[in-house]
Amino acid sequence: MKKILHSAVLSAVMVLSAQSAMADVTVSGDYLKFGVGNNGSLIDFTTFTGLQYDPTGTGTFTSATDFLTPGSPFAFYSIGVGGSSATASVYGGNPFGSSTADFSLSGTTYVATSGGTYNGLKITQTITFDTTSNIIHTNVVLRNTSSATLNNLAFAVGFDPDQDSNSYGTSDTDNKILSQGVGAAVQATGLFTGYTVKLSSTGGWSGNAGVYGWNTDPYYLATAVTGNSYSDDTISLGYHFDSLAKGKEISIGYDLTVTAVPEPETYAMMLAGLGLIGAAVRRRRSA
Repeated sequence: MKKILHSAVLSAVMVLSAQSAMADVTVSGDYLKFGVGNNGSLIDFTTFTGLQYDPTGTGTFTSATDFLTPGSPFAFYSIGVGGSSATASVYGGNPFGSSTADFSLSGTTYVATSGGTYNGLKITQTITFDTTSNIIHTNVVLRNTSSATLNNLAFAVGFDPDQDSNSYGTSDTDNKILSQGVGAAVQATGLFTGYTVKLSSTGGWSGNAGVYGWNTDPYYLATAVTGNSYSDDTISLGYHFDSLAKGKEISIGYDLTVTAVPEPETYAMMLAGLGLIGAAVRRRRSA
């Protein structure tokens, strides 16, 4: 049932995308506002929108923090086939010849990037966003449209989070690798704003979560071993696949989640509340 529903949504996205204007798009919800370039990478450079967050959930982004556009904006995805690779980003252009469009249905916005190809691969990306949530779901399908098996494939996605830059003048973030393999995840927290952005693998494939400088090589990002940092680094997910037979496809999924770390006052209120509950329980027991 899940696969049937996914196929139906993907088909609808592709049909409606073909009927929509292909260009950079910006999507706005209660907590998140984000841009997607015509090449499929994050950041709409027509409106200069990267990833903005409103912790109040009221959809107010007039003075919201942007995680991606301060300084030198940086967000990308890259694909490798047979040892060669290319990168879609603001700096890498549109090497796959992709086009992006969006449409909304029942409170959910779909951003479809289609038509991309690279060395025998057809590339289709679908971003699904519930406008009431703080999570952006992305699914990338790589299909072998060549006449033979493709070997040594890689995919990577990442960005440079700068959520403390505009308000506090620092591009450093507290970057932590949370897990590796299936369910790989990495996050970056702005210690001044308290805002955290997390990349987590959801598609069932073994991924490599990393903290790096501005490296977009999918082969490196799929295998390199790195550690945590407090610096101006990128966070990323990388995947490697030995081969893909003719006519077959790989479906890669990952989520981008934005949250706010509670302020000290909030922690104090929570602890005080727990204390009151504990006192009430003790009074009942002694009664």
